[in-house]
Amino acid sequence: MTESTTQYPNLSQTEIEEALNELGFKLNDRGPYWQTSAIWRNGDNPTAIQIYKNSGVWRDFVNDIGHQPFARLVGAVLGTNDSRKIGKYVRAEQREANFVEESDNRVTIKMDQVYSVDSLEKLLPHHKFYLDKGISLQTLKLYHGGYATTGKMLGRYTFPIFQDRHKDKIIGFTGRALRYTEDSTFPKWKHIGQRRNWLYPIYLPTDEGYSFKNSIESSGEVVIVESVGDSLALTENKILNHIVTFGLGISSKQICELVALNPSKIIIAYNNDSDKAINAGLESSIKDFIKLMDFFDVEKLMVKLPVDNDFSDMHLNNRFDAWQNRTFDQEHQLKHILKKLESSAGQRIISNKKKLDSKINFLKEHLNIEE
Repeated sequence: MTESTTQYPNLSQTEIEEALNELGFKLNDRGPYWQTSAIWRNGDNPTAIQIYKNSGVWRDFVNDIGHQPFARLVGAVLGTNDSRKIGKYVRAEQREANFVEESDNRVTIKMDQVYSVDSLEKLLPHHKFYLDKGISLQTLKLYHGGYATTGKMLGRYTFPIFQDRHKDKIIGFTGRALRYTEDSTFPKWKHIGQRRNWLYPIYLPTDEGYSFKNSIESSGEVVIVESVGDSLALTENKILNHIVTFGLGISSKQICELVALNPSKIIIAYNNDSDKAINAGLESSIKDFIKLMDFFDVEKLMVKLPVDNDFSDMHLNNRFDAWQNRTFDQEHQLKHILKKLESSAGQRIISNKKKLDSKINFLKEHLNIEE
C-alpha cells in the first residue's frame, strides 16, 4: 500500500513539530506556519518550504508545488512511498518510538514507553565532548548521561528523562549529535518521548534527592531555558533552579508545575539570536512571557536573555557574572514587549489577532498608557 492510498490520522501541532525535528528540519517560526529548507534535495534556501502548524500541509515555493499533505513531505525526506515507514512519523500512536531497535538479530536495549534505569548501563562513559566545553565530570554524573553506540541515539551523547518523582523510571531520552556541524543534514538534538510532558531537570534524581526542584523552592526563582546544553552550563555555575523547554516553548505541564511551586520570580532566558535578522529567541521568550501572564502576576515575570548566544557560550566565555549582575527595570521591559507586540513581530509572537489586541490593551492599561 502506498502513501497515496493510505489514510493517516490527524496529528497535533506538537506531534508535527516533533516529527519534523526528528526528520532533521531546521524550523523558523512564522506564526501560523514554519519556514525551512528542502533537506531531501540538499536545499539551502531557508524559506523554500512553508509548513502549516495546524495540519502539516506544506508548499514548495522554489518548485512551485501547491498545498501537499504532511505524509508526502515525510515520504520525500525518507525517499519512499512505503506507508509503514511513513507511518512511523505520521501515526500518533507510533510516535512513542523505542529508544533502541533490534539490529543484526540482536536486541541491544529494548524499551517501551516507560524505561528501566538499567538501560543506562548501555551508555558509555565517554564525556570528552562536554569536558571540552568546560563541564565538569561531577556535573555530568548528575545528569546520568553517556555515549550511545547503537540504536536510534547512535553517535549521540544521550541524557535520560526521569519520570516525575520516580527515580527508577525513565520516560524519554534526548541526545546531542557529537559530529554535528552547520552543514549536517541530521538534527543537532534528537528526542524520544513526549517532550511536553518532561519536567527537566526538576525530577533528575541526585544523592540529595531532587536537588534541582529543591533549589527552585529554596530560592523562590526559576530560570526557563531552551536546551540541556543551557542546563549543564547553569548547573556548572551553581544555578540549579531552572527548567528546560527543549525548544518547544513552555508546556501546559510545565506551567502546572510552576503554579504548584509558586516562585516569586520567573526568568525566561531563551537563546539570544541578536546576530540574526529576526531574534527568534527574544520573540519566543516574549511569547512565553505572554502565556505566563495568564497564570502569574506580571511583576513576577522577566525576560533576561543570555549575554552571548546561549548559556553554553556564556560559560566558555566566563560571562555569567555579566548576566547575573545585569540591572533590570520592569517598566522598561514591559514597554519593550509592548513595542514588539505592536510591530510586525506581533503576529509572529501571537498569531491570533484578537488575543494579540487583548494583550496589547492589557499592557497599555498596566503601564497607564492612554490611546
